[in-house]
Amino acid sequence: MAWLYKHPKSKRWFLGWRVGKKAFNRSTGTSDRKEAEKQLATVEIMVTTNREGKLNEAVYRSLTGQSVQRVALKPTVEDYLARKAGTLAKGTHDVYRSALGILLESLRATDTKPELADITGDVLEKHLAEIRKKRSAKTCNNIVKYLGAFFRDADEKHHTGDPTSKLDRYHETAAEADEPDRRPFTAQELRKVYAIAPNGFWKFAIKCAFFTGFRLGRIATLQWQHVNFESRMFDVKDVKPQVKKKVAVPILPELYQELKSLRAAAGDVKPTDYLWPEQAQLYRRDGASSLSREFNEMVLVPAGLAKPYQRGAARRIISEVTFHSLKHNLVTGMKEIGAPEMVVREMVGHDSAAVSAIYTHATPEMAREHLKRLPSPFTKQPKAAK
Repeated sequence: MAWLYKHPKSKRWFLGWRVGKKAFNRSTGTSDRKEAEKQLATVEIMVTTNREGKLNEAVYRSLTGQSVQRVALKPTVEDYLARKAGTLAKGTHDVYRSALGILLESLRATDTKPELADITGDVLEKHLAEIRKKRSAKTCNNIVKYLGAFFRDADEKHHTGDPTSKLDRYHETAAEADEPDRRPFTAQELRKVYAIAPNGFWKFAIKCAFFTGFRLGRIATLQWQHVNFESRMFDVKDVKPQVKKKVAVPILPELYQELKSLRAAAGDVKPTDYLWPEQAQLYRRDGASSLSREFNEMVLVPAGLAKPYQRGAARRIISEVTFHSLKHNLVTGMKEIGAPEMVVREMVGHDSAAVSAIYTHATPEMAREHLKRLPSPFTKQPKAAK
């Protein structure tokens, strides 16, 4: 979009145009409207071509007689990631860094080559076609989203266009559509993975996720200030930055005793100390990916519930169960014992328009009463927790 306007203190026409969310303007240097309209037409062509990701140097030079700004891809990526480090959650920043890092590696980027203007839609299509051979349609669509955020940011600064704007979405193949859906663990599987769990953290994490619905990252980063021994409650927020809701989750006796033992073994601690410092550090450094991989390799594979990761495999084998399945176990179990929908949603932190319309919210006491009726699978003869 471009337009002409006159400044109140000047007889000359001015040009205005917008690239993304940013507006620009400059003088045409003339008071003749017809001459100004010629410049307007040129700017409109450039804005449209830029929006379509086709504003390469040849087009820019043919319209303006000038050379486009020379900006290399790699330093622009590094600048973008450095700026976003303070505004994105670590896990989100990691996926952006990964997507952009794979692009730089694929293009053999250096500090000077290739340039932003060289990255067209065709270049990205070839790059993504190689990724699609090994990754799912959903993963490829996410990569397009991450790359698009970067190129739109670069476009606002350097006017090099967004080459992702015309890329088509990827769709599942018939084989992918037949891949197994994620499901909860069976009681037998839960007992097996708990018995196989190689250390205290994983035994605690499995049991904690089953009784609370916490994500793996939430469990890994639990601090002592989140554990209220007096009220026997967890008082936490979700690890996802977009989830603002704070949840209070009851600590059942089976989990309470483990927390008491863990606290006694920890000795002198501060409220902000982590229950599991090693796993917290790993999560803060790598996000949930390293811990998820460890759960797969040290628990699910030995239990016969997942295939080991094979480097160089054409496509990753999808398992029916993951650590997140434990949250499905909690939700499914609570519904099976007749817990009201609002109790389940309040406890696991799910929001919905239907729930927000209910004026009476579920209390922690309501959740505790229903949780007491939830059978524990972590003994040979599971029975209701008291």
